[in-house]
Amino acid sequence: MRPPEQSAERPAGDRPGTPRVVGIAGPSGSGKTTLAHAVAARSRGIVFALDAYYRDQRGRSHATLDVDVPDAIEIELAIAHLRELVAGAPVAQPVYDYATHARTGATRTLVPAPLVLVEGLFALYWTELRALCRTRIFVALDHDECLRRRIERDVRERGRAPADITAQYERVVRPMYERHVAPTRSHAHLVLDGRESLVELTDSIVDALGRATRRSEGEAQG
Repeated sequence: MRPPEQSAERPAGDRPGTPRVVGIAGPSGSGKTTLAHAVAARSRGIVFALDAYYRDQRGRSHATLDVDVPDAIEIELAIAHLRELVAGAPVAQPVYDYATHARTGATRTLVPAPLVLVEGLFALYWTELRALCRTRIFVALDHDECLRRRIERDVRERGRAPADITAQYERVVRPMYERHVAPTRSHAHLVLDGRESLVELTDSIVDALGRATRRSEGEAQG
């Protein structure tokens, strides 16, 4: 684990009275979503899932889906919503349906909170998004374990066949991870081992945020 970087310029989410924004990235199956919710529960936070901003791809089969590239995310809308939360306004986040590969038309209201956890494959990909994140975290996990967890999740939650999941992983998920997600690890302040328990991972983040908050308060008083 590396200590948080120092920056001469405060990100938007680190100014007094505004939410602290934390970005959590990593491979599919690394446990980003579960971890983000665990940290939110411990820290009066909310989870801002980038998956909610997938573009509509209804009617496409798993063989032709294109969700493992940054362009699959409507990042302009995601950043606009995140800025609104940081400014203290609630937002109506889209609801994405993995079964139909489309937005449902419904929305989920997110209200401002002291901590906003932005989680997703590409949470550390865009410069503009990284600039909003005071703390940037990458959850690292080997491909074998990622695939095992992905099969378990997609069979249970999305009704997919293990052979189909494996084929898609090797054909698309793994190479796109290496191309687009793995390089963003270099932007992380903290790199965590995804094989650690949820409690250990949560403790690591909560402790790091506590240290960063105390440091910011000391700077403000100084």
